[in-house]
Amino acid sequence: MDKSGGSIPDSGRTARRGRTDGLYYGWVIVGVSFITMAFHMSATFSFSLFQVPLIQEFGWSRGALGGAFAVSMSLYAICSPKAGSILERKGPRALIPWGSVSIGLGLMLGFFISSLWHVYVFIGVMIGVGIAMSGFVTHGALLPRWFFRNRGLAAGIALSGIGIGSFILMPTIERLIAYFGWRYAYLIFGASILLIILPLKLLLLRNHPSDVGQNIDGASDEEAAGFPKPPATHSQKVGGVLRQVMREKNFWALLILVFVIGLNNNSIWSQLQIFFVDAKFSTAFGAFVFGFTGAIRILGSVVMGWAGDRISHKRAQAIALFLSGLGVLILLSVPHMGNGVVFAFLFAAFYGFGVGGMSTSYAAMCADAYGGRSFGVIIGLLEIFFGLGGFIGPPMAGFMFDYTGSYVLPFCIVVIFQAVALLVCHFVFSTEK
Repeated sequence: MDKSGGSIPDSGRTARRGRTDGLYYGWVIVGVSFITMAFHMSATFSFSLFQVPLIQEFGWSRGALGGAFAVSMSLYAICSPKAGSILERKGPRALIPWGSVSIGLGLMLGFFISSLWHVYVFIGVMIGVGIAMSGFVTHGALLPRWFFRNRGLAAGIALSGIGIGSFILMPTIERLIAYFGWRYAYLIFGASILLIILPLKLLLLRNHPSDVGQNIDGASDEEAAGFPKPPATHSQKVGGVLRQVMREKNFWALLILVFVIGLNNNSIWSQLQIFFVDAKFSTAFGAFVFGFTGAIRILGSVVMGWAGDRISHKRAQAIALFLSGLGVLILLSVPHMGNGVVFAFLFAAFYGFGVGGMSTSYAAMCADAYGGRSFGVIIGLLEIFFGLGGFIGPPMAGFMFDYTGSYVLPFCIVVIFQAVALLVCHFVFSTEK
């Protein structure tokens, strides 16, 4: 009997405790993903904020610190396929909360950093593994189980959490560093993940609409019967899935695309704060631009997710890549302009909208091509190449700056790769909704 007084679903299942009457529970999953992405991806991007005081206190080079970021991205890449496989077999509640534990503890241990290897272990290893367990791969694989018609919008809202995290948490972390020092900023940030995000996941995460007596999209039984059924290949091992998808051009197109997204995001975000410090702006201004970029990223995620559902996700991706690349070129002009503040915000507008659209459109393109078909494993395999881009990008940018005294060369390399990805995604990727 339904103790809430509501009706029992037509399918005969009793709604479980997670059901929210009058609301499709998929939107609760989107909300949990949104908040998770806000905190967890801010743990990654905050590297840019902590880099400044760490260099000032210990005198480490940008390239050496960039190596810690590379370790984080490489472990994310290595662990992502296994994380996707575990999600497929055991569901989100057996895996995703452990990501918050790893990230929260890693940040709190940052309080004790006194040697470079501490940064590599606490920030590089623990955050990298944590993001693999509770980041884009796992939440990106979970959402298509809940949405068919509005996959782009759902992904856009969930991934816009990255933007809100940048908008709110980046300036907050910068202020914590300014007022309490970087050690206590690490401690407070890590504790907030353990005390806020971890309980939310334990209480609210569910695996499938059937867990709460609903159908995908909140559809009636009759509507749900008309949705295409995914192939039953979810139990395959990683190696078997890899052998299958390597024969498909869409996999290679997505592989190139996600490598470029990883190269772009991690090269720029990891160096952004110190770029503005070099350009004679305050750390507070740099963090504010970081946050404003995140706010625009929210808009880009939602708008391009909505647009992709209508004009095709690969077209939305092409637009997003163009806008992001234009933003990087504007960023390079900031130190050379008398009105650098204006150009800083122009960068934030173009780049933020572009990267928001890139992530959302990529997630939707993956779901278009492979949704339900060992999706967690496939998206995990693809994220190896996001991690590869992240492994290469930050130390490349740091060491090139150490050698040339400028970010022009590494950032232009990023723009060239984005142009290649635009062409590949537009002319090679062909599976549409």
